[in-house]
Amino acid sequence: MDRIEIYSSKKKSLRLLIGSIVFVVLGFWLLLDAESFISWRARNPIFIQGVGIVSILFFGLGLFIGIKRLIKSELILIIDPKGLNINPRKSATEFVKWSEINGFEEIKIQRTRIVIVGVKNPKYWLNKETNGFKRKLMQFNINSYNSPFNIAASGLDITSDKLIETLNNYYDRYKNEA
Repeated sequence: MDRIEIYSSKKKSLRLLIGSIVFVVLGFWLLLDAESFISWRARNPIFIQGVGIVSILFFGLGLFIGIKRLIKSELILIIDPKGLNINPRKSATEFVKWSEINGFEEIKIQRTRIVIVGVKNPKYWLNKETNGFKRKLMQFNINSYNSPFNIAASGLDITSDKLIETLNNYYDRYKNEA
């Protein structure tokens, strides 16, 4: 088996871009024409303008990410005979050898399928992370799923079924090799 590199999906990035454009435009509409949206639920135009500003900021970030991923796909995951590298460009601490993995579990949150990477010593990976924000996310994942790592296939150029199949094939083949 060879090394497999999995990138972000351009088709899904295009959907993110289109959705973000729609909500940024709606946010500007709320911001500029708040008076016409006053109803029994929202009587204050400042509240409506605040919702518009939040929409512009949040979906503006989505717009930025969508454009960035359309121009150049990001490397999200590397699977090779040595192990699994999650977010290889963002963190050097997330290379996990096959011998340190217990297996993979799939969960569903809403309609999003997420692969949980079961590791033998989750606290080791938490202590190894130096970024405070990532440490908090890892702690949440450990508390919720007993693993610091998870992979959502929703933004990848591979289906969730193919991802779990590939991970299990590599794991079964290389788990006993040092």
